[in-house]
Amino acid sequence: MSLQENTALKKATLALLVQMMTSDAEIAPIEEKYIEYVSKELGISISGVDEIRANPDHFDLKPPQGEQDRMTILYYLLFTMRVDGKIEANEEELCYKAALKLGFNHQMVSDLIAVMKSSKGKDLPPDLLLKEIKKYMN
Repeated sequence: MSLQENTALKKATLALLVQMMTSDAEIAPIEEKYIEYVSKELGISISGVDEIRANPDHFDLKPPQGEQDRMTILYYLLFTMRVDGKIEANEEELCYKAALKLGFNHQMVSDLIAVMKSSKGKDLPPDLLLKEIKKYMN
């Protein structure tokens, strides 16, 4: 079942993003806006978002089978990490752990984080992340 069809996966994905957002000491308004954007993309109601925010650890991420869905979750995570303009060590650690659970190569994730860091405060060219990912595809 895909990300768009699986309510539990949607909630677990958003919970992961909430964990990322709250992993540093402060929650920036732009992070709140990004969480709202993703919740709308995923079709999660405001009450569903409130439920997730109240206890994000209650939603266990069971990685989807499809690579596209796993990559979508990783993208959401990378952009949540970057959205406030600061990428903290604890955010990177959370990203690595989630990416490993999603089945992604540590070095690929390291390269993607480096791209996010190098583009802080600037628009991210759409093909920049894809260029990094292609190095790891067969």
